[in-house]
Formats: sequence, C-alpha cells, structure tokens
Amino acid sequence: MSQLSNLELDIQTKLLRATFLTNMAVMKKFMPEIFEFYQNYTPTRAKLTFDHNGEINMVSEGSLVYESHAKANSYKQAEAFYEEPRLFSYSLSKDGKNKYEHESALKEIYRKREQDNPDSSHNLLKHEQHIDLLTMIGVGLGFHIERLFQLVDVRCFYLYEPDPDCFFCAMHCIDFGPLIERCFSLGGAFTIKLGGNANQYVNGLHTFLVTHGFFNVSRFFNYRHYYSEATDETFKRIYELAYRLSSGWGFFEDEIISVDHTLANVDAGFPIILSKDCFKNVLADRPVFIVGNGPSLDETMSYIKQNQNKAVIFSCGTALKPLLDAGITPDFHIEMERSVELFEWVDAIGHKEKLKQINIIALNTVYTKILKLFKTAYLLSKPKDGGMDFLYEHLNSNKYPAVDACNPTVSNAATAAAVYLGFETMYLFGVDYGWVDEEHHHSKGSIYYQKGSLAERKTMAADMKVAGNFEKEVSTTQHFDNSRASLEILLENNPYINCFNCSNGANVQLTKPLKYTSIGELNTIDAKPDLVESLLNSAFSLDEICDLNLNALFDDKLNKLEKVIKNIVEVTSVKIESRLHLTQLFSNQFKYVASFKSKKETQVIYRFLQGSLNYFHSNIMTNAYCYQDKEQQLDYINYALDIFHSHLFWLHSKLSENRRLTEK
Repeated sequence: MSQLSNLELDIQTKLLRATFLTNMAVMKKFMPEIFEFYQNYTPTRAKLTFDHNGEINMVSEGSLVYESHAKANSYKQAEAFYEEPRLFSYSLSKDGKNKYEHESALKEIYRKREQDNPDSSHNLLKHEQHIDLLTMIGVGLGFHIERLFQLVDVRCFYLYEPDPDCFFCAMHCIDFGPLIERCFSLGGAFTIKLGGNANQYVNGLHTFLVTHGFFNVSRFFNYRHYYSEATDETFKRIYELAYRLSSGWGFFEDEIISVDHTLANVDAGFPIILSKDCFKNVLADRPVFIVGNGPSLDETMSYIKQNQNKAVIFSCGTALKPLLDAGITPDFHIEMERSVELFEWVDAIGHKEKLKQINIIALNTVYTKILKLFKTAYLLSKPKDGGMDFLYEHLNSNKYPAVDACNPTVSNAATAAAVYLGFETMYLFGVDYGWVDEEHHHSKGSIYYQKGSLAERKTMAADMKVAGNFEKEVSTTQHFDNSRASLEILLENNPYINCFNCSNGANVQLTKPLKYTSIGELNTIDAKPDLVESLLNSAFSLDEICDLNLNALFDDKLNKLEKVIKNIVEVTSVKIESRLHLTQLFSNQFKYVASFKSKKETQVIYRFLQGSLNYFHSNIMTNAYCYQDKEQQLDYINYALDIFHSHLFWLHSKLSENRRLTEK
C-alpha cells in the first residue's frame, strides 16, 4: 500500500489538470459542443480520487469504481478484448427469388467466396492489426482506449458514455488528441456520444454510418468497459437493433420503379399533398378510424360498421377486402407499395363497382394502374425517394412537404396521411404489429386466408416477442417492429395528436390503450361525403409542375448520371494493394456520392446510387474479411469489383431504356 506525499499529490494533481486543459483544447478544435458542455462543469456523482495504492481512481456514490490498479487492469481488459473480440458481422441473405438484377449480382460475389472456401476462423485484430469500426460503451478513465489504440489501428471510433461525470474524469487521465488524429490519418472518424439512452445510442450510430458509410457495418467491433444498468441496456439494444443498421438502404432498381411510377402518376393528373398551411380541414376535430388488417380487426369489425357514419375511415392495404365484405365503405383507401405485383392483390379484392366510389391516397411510388381502379387518386410525397427528389427540383418543398414516417407498412402511410391532412384524433383498429396466435396473423376475412390466393399463408414465423397492448407480450417480425417504431416517431413529432390504440397487438408508445367497448358515444358526421370531397380538393394540387415537360428534363439528368457512374468506377479501377486500401477507396466513393445529397439539382443522383453502393460495399467487404491469404483475397476483390462496375453501367442502361419505353 502506498500513500502519496504532499509534493507527489501536488505534482499528480497538476498533471491531471494539464491533461484536462490539453483535452479541452482538442475538444474546442474537433468537438466544440463537448468543449462548451465541460467549460464550467462540476461533477456531481463520479469524481477522481487517489486510492489506497496512491494511484488515480474514480469514486462513485462512496465506492471506488476500480478495486485497484485502474490503469493496469484497464490495459489487461483491452488485451483480453484483443485476444477474443466481440463483433457484429453483416451477412447477405441467400434466400429470395432473384427478382432484381442487384440480388443476382450480390449472390454472384457471395458464390465466389463459397467456391474459394477461405479459412475465415482467424482473429481479425491479430491478422490485420486494424479495426474499421469500433463502438465502445463506457469510457471509465479511458486507459483501455489508450491501450487498444496501441495494439491496433482504429479507423472509425464511436464512443458512448451515458454518464457525463465519467467522461469528465477520463479527460484528466488520457490524451484524446493523438487518438483522434490517428483515426483521421487513416481516413476515418472519432465520435463521442454523451448521455442519452440506449435507443439514442443506436440512432447516433446510424447517423455515424450515414455520414461515413454503411460498409463499416460489415465487421464492427463492440467493446463494453463496465457493467451498469445503462450500459447493459445499451449492449443489449445494439444486438437487438443491429438489423436496422444493415438493411433498408434502398437500391437503384427500386428507384427506377419509383421514377417510372411517379412521372406516370403526375402525367395522369394525380395531385400531391400540400402543406397544412395551404388548406383548412373542417373535419380536423372529428375521429379518424385507421383500419389495419391485423388479427384483432375481426373482433372490432361490428363496432366499426355501427360507427362508420361517425368517423372518417382510412382503410390500410389488405384490410379493404374484409371491410367491403362487411358492408363498410371507407372514406379513403391507402396503398404504399411500389411493386407492380400489388395490382394483382388489389384486383383480387373484387367489389369493382364499389372501388370506383372510393378515393385512394397513395405514396407517389404506387403503380398507376392500381390507382386507376379507384374513383380518383391523391399522392403522398415519399421522403428520400428518387421520384420525389426529381420533382422537388421543380416543386416548392415547403408547399409540397415530404410526408415523414409514411413507411415501412401501409398503416404508417395511413397514420401519416391523417396527420398531414390535419386530423387530430385517431383510433387504431387492427393495427396490431404482431399477433397472439401464429395461425391468426391477419384478419380472417383477408386475402391471406383465401385458398389459392397469391397471399395465402397458414402461419407466420416470428422474429421476436414484444410487449403487448392488452396482452403481456405478442409475437412480431422485424418488419412490423420497424413499422411500430415509425408510428412512434410520427406521434413524437406531432405531440398534439390523440392516438388511441384499440388493437390487440403490440404496445405502441405515445398511444393510449383503449378497448373499443370503452370509446363512448360518437356523434354522426353530417354530409360526410361532401366534406371529405372538399378536403381532398383543397389539400392536394399539381399547380407547380402540370405545365413542365418532365420527360425532357429527366433526359438531361440521365446524361449527368452516366458521368457520375464513370467517376465512381474510376475510383476502384486501380491496382488494389490490400483490403485496407479497398476500405479507403470505398470511403472515397461513398463521400463522392454523398456530396450530391445536399444539392437540390443532384439529390436524385444521390438517391439512385447510395443504396446500391451500400449493398455492394458491405457485401464485398464482408466477404473480403474472410480471407487470410492476401493473394486469394485480392483475387476475390478484383472479381467482385468487376461485377460491381458492370452492374452500375447496367443500371444506367436499364433506366435509359425504361424512360424511352415510358415516353412512347
């Protein structure tokens, strides 16, 4: 046991203070928001101390955070991680029908790896002495970070510390400047996230990947320094929600469909939703029934029918058939899928004459032939969409706003439509986002139980269990869970909305669980059809683009796109020295494409390319990691890049061909 003399204590204290001031200068240069936060900061819970060994330590709530030898034990922890690292691996689904060319191309580069059959059991840290992406939960006194950076090169580093007191202490103990500079010298980034909760950590990581490239998710290492309720929850959430970081990127062929359908819908004269400032909804205070096709719709169908003249009814996708079969005519039908195959689903509903009495509200990407089955169609502007990005070059985005939280399922499009139309009270029926019984996964009257139909499905496989609205828990899928989260975002951004969840499915935050039997008496809406028609006429318009020659304008865009693709291909048409070299080239490609995102006149080019870039980068990088032999690895990389380059040129040809056919 060692005690510090007064002189030693004074020297050590001054050294700690000097390190803190050095770090504050570093933060002022690189992370000014952290500098501002700590400029006049006083810790309240965790503080620095010298322990019984005379070594620097941290005390929290009267107890030492490190039992002893904080630096030495932190070094040992980093060395143990180096020996057996925790990491998340991106993988390509090998299922599917190869409906799109990009699926075939991605599977071809996967098959090459299968044929090579490399020994992928090696420890990447020891093999390469390099980490493309390291996420760390818990800063402690920072010594483990210092040691890990000594052991390996870290290109991109993302640190999450839920307790600002801890990071304040760490800034007295290690020098962050060289660590930050090291990441920058490798073409990477150094990010610090302080405070917040587990979901904010995951969202922050998503923002990081949006900025620096999703290919970094191919192998990201996850390091947890200490155990606490906050870090336990964060560590758990990163693995639960990792699928959100490695999917849903979109791809070029999807955007080709979007452009084709969007321009065809505008050409057909279907108007686009206006900002709420441009119209008045006289029905705003009347209740809206959002009717999904979840299994609990069956028990509420009679209630909806009895009250159909007392609420504005939004029918979601496949819920339309059971509604019409029950004698309920919705005021609006909602669709959001862009696939041409959706036409067969909608056409199979029957009730052809009844459809001609119903207005459809759909995302701009929905196939025009589907919209023409209904009375008339009205368009919602899908955000982050190639078709709308092109239109926004000629539309005022303040007057014609993108409709946020309108996907990934049709119930999201319906709830978003209701909010953007100015309604204030919603009741959810059959919006279950899950099921209690795997054989009762949708309404029994829907196409899913129609023998011989395209959608016939006896059971549904669950990905997870989540808290229920009325039950303790329900089964759900990642897709439904994403949809639930999207609705929560919509309600969070529009706190004035009263949303009552009458569905026996997943619990949705910011909704109020309410059995339909407890809703109470609703008042009849007099002259409802006339009021609905008046709302549609005032809330949608095409004024700003109806006289433009959009096809001619798009031809010019095609020429610019061809030049961009040639520039992208040129970046990786060089002699590849190593996988690390490829990482830098992919980063350069990603930054080049990302540069088009912020400019109105090039945003559609970004939208076309970013998804395909993410998928090819991530899959090529994931497979390249598996090779220990450098020559075999380089052979694989060159093979995969040839397929990548060919696919990009094919995409441009495909888009050009589609536009020529459409113009005819």
